[in-house]
Parts: sequence; C-alpha cells; structure tokens
Amino acid sequence: MKKKNICSKNNTSISLKSVNKEENKKNINSFFEKKKEKILKSNILNKKNILRIKKKDSKNLESKKKRKKENFNQLTNNYKENTNINKNKKNIKNNKKKKIFISKNSEKRFFSNKKRISKTKIYNSKLQQKFVKPSKILNKKIIIGDFISVVNLSKKMAIKSSKVIKNLLNLGISATSEKILDQDTAQLVSEDMGYQVFLHQENMLEVSLMKNRNLNISKKKKRPPIVTIMGHVDHGKTSLLDYIRSSKIASKEKGGITQHIGAYHVNTKKGTITFLDTPGHSAFTAMRARGTNVTDIVVLVAAADDGVMPQTIEAIQHAQNAKVPIIVAINKIDKTKNNLEIIKKELIKYSIIPEEFGGENIFVLVSAKTGFGIDNLLSNILLQAEILELKSSYTSMAEGIVIESYLDKQCGPVATIIISEGILHINDIVICGLEYGKIKLLKNEYDKDVLSASPSIPIKVFGLSGVPNTGDLFTVVNNEKKARAVSIYRRKKLRELKFSNQKKTTIDHLFDNINIKNQSSINIILKTDFQGSLEAILDSLKLLSDKSIKINIIMSGVGAITQTDVSLSMTTTSILIGFNIRADFSARKIIELENLDIRYYSIIHDLINDIKNIKLGLLTPKNKNKIIGLAEVRNIFKSPKFGLIAGCMVIEGIIKKNNPIRILRNNIVIYEGELESLRHFKEDVLEVRRGMECGIGIKNYNDIKISDIIELFQIIK
Repeated sequence: MKKKNICSKNNTSISLKSVNKEENKKNINSFFEKKKEKILKSNILNKKNILRIKKKDSKNLESKKKRKKENFNQLTNNYKENTNINKNKKNIKNNKKKKIFISKNSEKRFFSNKKRISKTKIYNSKLQQKFVKPSKILNKKIIIGDFISVVNLSKKMAIKSSKVIKNLLNLGISATSEKILDQDTAQLVSEDMGYQVFLHQENMLEVSLMKNRNLNISKKKKRPPIVTIMGHVDHGKTSLLDYIRSSKIASKEKGGITQHIGAYHVNTKKGTITFLDTPGHSAFTAMRARGTNVTDIVVLVAAADDGVMPQTIEAIQHAQNAKVPIIVAINKIDKTKNNLEIIKKELIKYSIIPEEFGGENIFVLVSAKTGFGIDNLLSNILLQAEILELKSSYTSMAEGIVIESYLDKQCGPVATIIISEGILHINDIVICGLEYGKIKLLKNEYDKDVLSASPSIPIKVFGLSGVPNTGDLFTVVNNEKKARAVSIYRRKKLRELKFSNQKKTTIDHLFDNINIKNQSSINIILKTDFQGSLEAILDSLKLLSDKSIKINIIMSGVGAITQTDVSLSMTTTSILIGFNIRADFSARKIIELENLDIRYYSIIHDLINDIKNIKLGLLTPKNKNKIIGLAEVRNIFKSPKFGLIAGCMVIEGIIKKNNPIRILRNNIVIYEGELESLRHFKEDVLEVRRGMECGIGIKNYNDIKISDIIELFQIIK
C-alpha cells in the first residue's frame, strides 16, 4: 500500500512538472515575442531617427557649404577692394610724380581718412585723365645736323615719311624715303610743315680750326700767272712747253702723249709764269676740267695742219665755264699757213673771236719746232696777267690745290700742289681733303729740295697721312691733334654717305635684282702710277658698261700691285691691270704659281681698246707683253762711247740684246726703250742668263740709278 502511495505522489509531481513546463514554455514564448515586438518597434524608431538625423546632417552640410561660399566671396571681395586700394594709392603716387595736381581738399581728405577705404572710388573717378583736343597745332622743335635722310626727318617730326615726300614734291624736289637731304633742304621742308628748326653743326671743330688761321688779306702783292696749255692730241702742247723750258719732256711721254698733269715754274726775261700741261686725250676730260679750275689764263693750242678738233672744242667749253681768258696759239706754222682763216672762222662758232674781228681773244702764230712766235706768246700772257691784276697774300698761312698725287715706295704719299695764298714752309701742319700731316720735305719740279713755296709756284709735298685726291684743298692749320680729328671726321662722313647711297633690297627692286643676275660682268683690279691717270681710266671704263655687260672695278689705287691685290683677284676672279706700274716680288710669286691673268699697259689707248675687245666677245687681245727677264742695277759706270753703263745682276729669266726694255723705279715704269750694248765682263754678248753679272747700256737714256730694275719683254702676237 505504501508503494502505491508513493507512486501516486510521484505521478502527481510529474503531472505538476509537465504543467509547469508548458506554462514556462508559453511564458518564454510570450517573453520572446514581446521582445521581438520591442526590437521591431525600436528598429522602426531607430530608422526614423536615422532618417531624421540624415536629413538634419544634409541640411547642416548645405548650410555649411553656403556659409563657406559666403565666406569665400567675402574674402575675394575684400582682396579685390584691398588691391583696388593699393592701385589707387599707386596711381595717386604716380600722378604726384607726373605733376597731376589734385585739389587741396581732396588731398587732405585722402590723407586724413586712410581708414575709410571705400571712399577711394570717389578719388579714382576724380583722378581719371580725359583727352582734351588741343585748340592749336602744337609743333615740336627739331634739331637737324649737316645731313639727314627722309626717314629720320619724318621720325623726328613724328609723321609718316610719305607726307615729307609729298611736301618735297610740292617744293620741286623728287625724293625717296632713303634719300639724304642736306641741312638747307631739310630746314626748308620742316619749316614749311610748321616745325621750329635748330641747326646743329657737327663740324664745329673744323670751323673753329679754320677760324684760328692767320689770314692777312689786306697785305696782298702781285703774283705770277698760272697758265694752262690745252688742246687736241698731238697738236704740240708739250713740245711748245719744252721749247719754253728748254727741256725734252715730250720724248719721255709714253706714246708721245701726256698721261698726267704737269706743273712747271718758268722764269722768263719778262717775268715768272707757271704752266700746267694737261693731257689732250678724250679720257682726260676730268683732268682738263680740273686744270681750268686752278688756272688764270688758258693757252688753246690748235695745229695749223689739223684745225679745230673735238678735244679743242672741249677745252674751249671748260675754259668758258671757268670764265678764264683764252689766248689761241696756232702751232705748226712752219708746215702750212693756208688753214689760218678756216681755223679762225671755226673758232668764231664757239665764241672765240680774234681781236682783228673786234673780239677779246688774242691769236698768236707759233712753231714749237723752230721757236717762231714764242716770245710774242709769253709777252701776251704777261700782258693779260697785268690786266687781270693777279694778287695774293704773302704773309698769311698757306692754301693751295692738289693737281696731282701718287704713292712713292720710299717716300710715301706725294702731292703736287699749287699755292694760291701765303707761303708754305717745312714743318707746317696741313689738312688736305681726307688726309692730314706735317710737311717733312718740299721739292720743286726739278726734284730739288726747297725750304718754302710762294703763291702760284708748283711744289711737291711729302709727309701726308695718305694719297689725297686731285682737286682737294690744301690748307695750313695750327694744331696737329685737331687736324687729325678733322681728318677722321671727314672720313667717317664719307663712309656714312657711301653706305646710305647703297641700294637696299626691297620688293620694288626685286625683279631688277633678278635681271642683274643674268647680266654678265667683267671684274677688274686697276693700279696706276698717278691719281690723275687712275681717274681718267676709271671714267673711260665706266662709259664702256652697258645693259649686256657691266664692268666692275673691284678695287683701284695708286702704287705697285701687292700681295693683297693678287689675293683679291683670286677670290673675285678679276683681271689685274697695271698702268705704268708692276707687281712687287711677293705678288709676282703668287701670279706665277696660280697662273693669274695680269696685264701691263703704258698707253691708255691700248688699255681701253683691249677692254672693248674683251667686252665685245672677241678673242683675247692680239698683242700681249711677256716679261722675259729682270736685271737689277747694282752699280753705275761712265763710258766715253756709250755714256752711262749700268752694272747689273740678272735676277730672273734671260736678258737679250735685241728685245725692248722698260726701266722700273719703285715698281713704276719711268722709261721705255732699247738696249744699246750688252756685255759680260769685256765681251759683247747676245744674252745673259739668271745669276750672271752684266753691263747694260741704254739708248738715249742717262738717268739710270742704283736699285732700278731693267725689265726685258717680248710682244706676243
């Protein structure tokens, strides 16, 4: 029984336990469900809160961005205002420097209220400059030198060059933008356009130097007349002068014609006369013109057997242009007298009227061969000089004109001048064209040293810095330094003018330049013995140039052909021409090595004719001189049979007895002739070779000197 009770108790407990378990389960489930609901509710709330927070955050971000933008804009505005303030301050300072006056009240306000920056805009508006059109035309002041181009003048006037050219055309002056105007023309144009002109003299040093010269113009004395003998080729001008001087100059002239101006001082029984012997060849027109500019009286020589010729007419024109009295000397009267009336009638056409026909020209019949009428001619010259009342100052500083110049290898530049005023002394400081110097030596026409030279006397001057041009003024000054400065200034000005006159490559000249390239040309390097001969040859060669063939003078000068001349001819492929001169030793070596084309001439006709033949496309000139040998004079002996004998050493080639010779002194030809004798020791020989000694006698020539070169040549046909 007891066991059953126990079991019942257990069963009840078990049943109770199961009931409790179910209740617990339910309670747990309900608890979890409640928790889930709570969690769900909380999640929903959280989501809502998150959305709200996000919305709030986005709003905050946008507001922050707006604030940042506003702050940035404020900063930029502040920066701009500050920069404007600084600019305004700078403008105010600049305006102060430029003397732009601000009213006193505004200045006080500005400087008292520095903190009030906003008011600067008001000041800026007040400080702004406004263009006001001037009521009157304001013209600048212009400073003009000795020379000025049209372009530079237009720049100075601040206008276009076309306006200046138009004004020049209105004044009757045709010009381009590159044209150089002189001071007077530039002043006329600029004043016509309403500008104030101030003239500036660049050569003030030269002006002051010339003012300080001693000129006693009041004390003047009678001076000898300067007479120029002019006329046609081979009419006997030099022969007439030879008879007067009792010399034999005509026999020494190459080809029997005068190649340069000769000045001679002649003392006659009736007075002193200075003669100028000018060449009669047509190539020497410029030289004859220069002769008449120096001269007081012209003696016009006309041959009785030839009459009035082209150069005779040219001589008349030169004399009439110079307004010089003309005395007509009818020469070769010993040959014929039949043409006298014909010559007089022909000369009347050119206003040369004899005294017997009521004119003013004296006619004199002369013979240079017999001496007939020479005294009558001299008396007429001196009579004409008395009528002219020729006077000069003998106490002032000397002045003169260069009538000839050349380069001597030993003595340097030599100028033959005729004194017009004053007396020239040794050690005088001179300006002569582009050159200057101190006179070291004076020689007369007979090569004798003299201490001074008076008016109308021709004299050779040594000591110049370079070879002057013929026709240059020769003036004595006080200061050597200033003379050198004036010489440098003149050279500089000449160089500037040369460069300014050169054509610039423009579109207008483009096709001209293309056409020029197709044009053939002959390049020439020319060296002569005298400046006058150089000018004459250059003038003749210029006339030979035409559209088809142009003759280019690459270089020209006075003196021997040097190494630089030869090297220049190699680079420019030009012909070397020597007129009465030769190449020196170093130049000859290069010529032989390179086989260059070099031509020597002693007569101007031959030179011009050869260039004509080359130009016309003919063969090379028929006659060409080939140098066979050279002998140097080492000593001189006197022989009763042959006169002077030159003891020589053969330095090149062969010396042959039968070939013609030339004598060179300082590479300049001084004589052309023949050998009279050729000896080796005491034996007469036909030829002497290089390195051997020999004795040479020259026919009709006794002026040989030591160190002269005897050149033997052969004419190749």
